[in-house]
Amino acid sequence: MVHHNRGRDGARPSNKSAPTRVWGDMDAPSPFSLPVLPYLRLRVTLRAEEPAELPPYQGSLLRGAFGHALRRLVCVAGPRQPCATCRLRRGCHYTRLFETFIEGPPPPFLRGLDTAPRPYVFEPDVTHLGRGAPRYAPGDPLGFDLLLFGQATELAGWVLLAVERMATAGLGARRARFALDRVEAGAVVLCEAGRWTGRDVPPPSLPSRTVPPGERVTLRLQTPLRLQKHGGLATGFSVRDLAFPMLRRVLELATFHGTGPAPDWTLRPLLEHAGTVRAVATELRWFDWERYSNRQERTMNFGGLLGRVELEGDLAPLAALLRTAEIVHVGKGATFGLGKVELE
Repeated sequence: MVHHNRGRDGARPSNKSAPTRVWGDMDAPSPFSLPVLPYLRLRVTLRAEEPAELPPYQGSLLRGAFGHALRRLVCVAGPRQPCATCRLRRGCHYTRLFETFIEGPPPPFLRGLDTAPRPYVFEPDVTHLGRGAPRYAPGDPLGFDLLLFGQATELAGWVLLAVERMATAGLGARRARFALDRVEAGAVVLCEAGRWTGRDVPPPSLPSRTVPPGERVTLRLQTPLRLQKHGGLATGFSVRDLAFPMLRRVLELATFHGTGPAPDWTLRPLLEHAGTVRAVATELRWFDWERYSNRQERTMNFGGLLGRVELEGDLAPLAALLRTAEIVHVGKGATFGLGKVELE
C-alpha cells in the first residue's frame, strides 16, 4: 500500500510558501529537484439502476462520459461554441480540467501543441481486464477512483457534481442509467447511500518520497504501459526509457496545474542516474486492448506492457519520481488509467 503524507499543519499548499523539494532524503543534499504535486483521491461507487453491459476496461468510457457531463454542467456558451475560440476559456472549469490550453510560451516537448496534460486520472476496476464485457444487474456496484492534481483539487465539488450527472445520463452503448451511491476522500465520507453528507473535502495529500530499504525493489505494471520509442511503442523495458516519460509527465503537470514554484526542466542528471539502475528480472507480457473512439470515429488499439520488473541500484535519488508516478501514472492513456505502476 502507498502511504500518502500531508503537510505538517494539514493546510492546503500555497504558491507563496511552497518550497522546492528534493528527491530522496529531505535533509541530504541532492543534485535532483522535483516539484511536489498535491493530489486528491476520490473513491466513487455508482449503482446500476437498470441492466448494463460495459467494456472490460472502463477507464476510457468513464473519462469520455465525465467530459460530456462536465461540459453540459458548466458551459454557458453553448455546444456549438468551440473551446479554442471561446472568450471565456481562461476562466472555465471545463477547459481547466478537461481541455487545458497552453497559454503563453510552452515548456520543452510541448512546442507546437495546443493543449497540456489534464490534471486528473480515472482508475477503474481492472478485474475484468481480458475477461470479456461485464454485465450489471440493477443494484450492482461500479467502483472507480478519480484522482485530481494540483490546482484541480480545488474543483472537487464541480467534479463530483459532473460525476453524478454522468451516472444519471447513462453509461455504455445503451446509456444504462446509474446512480451515485458513495464517495470517499480518504477517511472522509462525502456521499453515503446517495445522499451528500455535507462534510468538507479534506486537504490534498502529497506523494511519499521514500522507497523500501535496500538496493532492489519490484515495480508492478498494473495497467497497460504505453511508452513511445523511436516513433513507435516500446515493447521492451529499461529504467532510463521509463524515467524520461515519468519526469516529463510530472514536470508538465506541475507547470500547468502545480501549486508551487515553476519546476526546473534540467533532465540530464536524472536520466544519467536512471541509466545506472538495472532491470535485473522481468516478467512482462504485451496486452492488446481495443476501444472505439467516438471522437475519431474508429477503433483504436491501446495495447501495452503488463507484469513486474525488479530494479536494482541506488534508488534513493529516484524515490520521489517513482512515488509520484504511482499517483499520476505514466505513458499514453494515463488520464483513463493506463500506465499505473506500483512499487513493492
